[in-house]
This record gives sequence, structure tokens and C-alpha cells, in this order.
Amino acid sequence: MKVNKEVNRAIGIEVLSVDEEKRSIDFVLSSEAVDSYKTVFKSDKWRMARYNANPVVTFNHDDYSSDPDSVIGTAEIRFEGGKMIARAFFEDNEPDGDRNEKADKIYRKAKKGTLRGASIRAAIYEARYGDKNKGEDEEVLYFEDQELIAWSIVTIPSNPEALSRSNQAMEAIRSAIQDNDGTQTDEEKGTLSGYEAQYMYNKNLIEK
Repeated sequence: MKVNKEVNRAIGIEVLSVDEEKRSIDFVLSSEAVDSYKTVFKSDKWRMARYNANPVVTFNHDDYSSDPDSVIGTAEIRFEGGKMIARAFFEDNEPDGDRNEKADKIYRKAKKGTLRGASIRAAIYEARYGDKNKGEDEEVLYFEDQELIAWSIVTIPSNPEALSRSNQAMEAIRSAIQDNDGTQTDEEKGTLSGYEAQYMYNKNLIEK
């Protein structure tokens, strides 16, 4: 069913590797595992063109700041084994380099594991419940069309207000799908009111 809602998550990030020479860190941002909200983001259903056109990484989703140092680096996104992996390249604070003290500090804290949170913002366009004929859990909500808007390293991956909005949005999505009795065409099902989805990551699953 076609949807477009804002949802927030508090689940895990995973740091795969650190390359000190390139000042890069590989983060697992998403997988096809069922999360605690009983939802799944299908890895082959991501729209990436919008993000790839401007693949910046910010701190605490300060995406519209007038401070250019709020952009702490850039990222390359790849998909492996059903996982979305971001390789973040952090700016430095060298006199002949980027001179971004904030980026350098965040890089060092992320490398040490002091900063353990990241957040994805994505537009969700289509969702459905699991199909038992495919071996899926009928109570799990599968997102099958989503667009990566941005991702950010964050100190606190979610707040009560954001979680409240997310819970309301998830209820709206589930209710809309449950209310559909299968007699409507895709065109008749329509689209829910438009928001961006913010997918939050919080749990410490760091691998050395």
C-alpha cells in the first residue's frame, strides 16, 4: 500500500571498521532484520539518487545550519548481504586541510565509541504486512519503497516528541493497511499525508 509518513526508531548502529589513514569509519545503518517495532526495511528497495547527489554527513541533523562545519564529512553508501553500509570520510583540523575542529572531534569520539548513535532520515512510500506464503511474519510491516534523504551522527538518537510522532505515524500506517479490504486498486488506495521518515539508531553493537 502506498504511504508517506514520518517514523522514528531507537535501534542499533554497528561500526564495522576504522581506517585512520583515510579518516573513514564504516557504519551499518540498516539491515533486513525485524526490529523491535516489527518493521523491516527491504535493502533492495532504497532510492539512492537524491542522497548520492549530495552525500554529506552532518552532526545531530543540523542539516540547515549556516555553519559550514556542521557538515562533518561525506559518505559512500553500499549494500552487502541485506545491509546498508555507509563509509563516512571525516574532515580534519589540520592547518593545510579542512580546519574543521567539530568534524575532527566527532571522528575521534566515534572511533573510540563515545558517540554511538546515528540517525537516518528517509521518505517511506510503500508498506505492506508480511506474506506467510513467502515465509514472512504476518504481523511484521515491510517497507518496500523508501528514499534515503540524509543520515547523521547524533548524541541522543531520539527524543520523546519525535518518538510520539513516530508512534502516531506507525499507527496510521498500520490502520490504513488493515482498513484496506483488498477491493481497491493501487490507484484508489491513494497516499497518506506527506512527511519524511526519520529512522533512528541507538543501541551499542560496536564490533572492534
